[in-house]
Amino acid sequence: MRFSLIVPHYEDADRLDRLLRSVPVARDDIEVIVVDDCSPDQAALDALRVSWPGVRWCSTRENAGAGVARNVGLDAARGRWLVFADSDDEFLPGAFETFDRTLRPDDDLVYFLAEAVQEADGAPSVRSEWVNERVIEYAHSPDEEARQELCLQHIVPWAKAYSRAFVEANGVRFDPVRCGNDVAFNVLAAMRAGRLRTEVIPVYRVYRRSESLTADMSEAAFMERFRIDRSLSQRLAAMGVRRGRSATGQMLLSLRYGPGTALRVWWLAICSPMKIEWVRIFDVGRWRRFFVNQRRDAQERIK
Repeated sequence: MRFSLIVPHYEDADRLDRLLRSVPVARDDIEVIVVDDCSPDQAALDALRVSWPGVRWCSTRENAGAGVARNVGLDAARGRWLVFADSDDEFLPGAFETFDRTLRPDDDLVYFLAEAVQEADGAPSVRSEWVNERVIEYAHSPDEEARQELCLQHIVPWAKAYSRAFVEANGVRFDPVRCGNDVAFNVLAAMRAGRLRTEVIPVYRVYRRSESLTADMSEAAFMERFRIDRSLSQRLAAMGVRRGRSATGQMLLSLRYGPGTALRVWWLAICSPMKIEWVRIFDVGRWRRFFVNQRRDAQERIK
């Protein structure tokens, strides 16, 4: 088996069908593993199972989030390469042919580009800009600084191909949390990869949707993401990595939740290995750009 595609799913059969239609499921060297996280509407999923008999259908024991679902997929995978997708996204035409053409036997991890659109109207989205910039930067200047930036900032599992042998040898798993479950997996695997490359070729389309988990800007979701980054920075420090995840943006964002939350976040960040760019915090121009970007992002989330 050449590829194992792992897809966590919860209560979104129509979009899952869209994703499956973008995958060459008929190929005998691709196994598609869909892990349902105990969706309430099993009737819709049963209909999809009938339509896609070539898919391996798995389930979590209880509703626990995409991280647990992805770990179930990891345990079931048999392919040489691990590829991940969210059930509400899709692959671009020819994506797996691109993987066939570019992946090398000694690769541990290869990054690709992603296209982003707003599902509501098909307009371009900014959602993949940040990760694409990291990929392109490393492709053009593959030095240690650019590599660290790529490893620490590219925190989504899609538009990548992982060697399954590499992932299993390093025991990398997804965190069993609701928000940000993929952050530590992506960063820790990247930091441990001996053979890491980028290919400046788009293979994936990510959708911006107002009701998706990534659009959750509640204080609880913000604090969970912050705690994950803080814990990850501590794990990186234990590995001997001097630079942790940046806390600067979260310190700025914490201000929107009031002085109590902001003070807690600032104190926890200062008392951790997280990277704090004090010059950026006191740079008025950077604040202006930060909030412009946040406004652009927020406008997409509510469409």
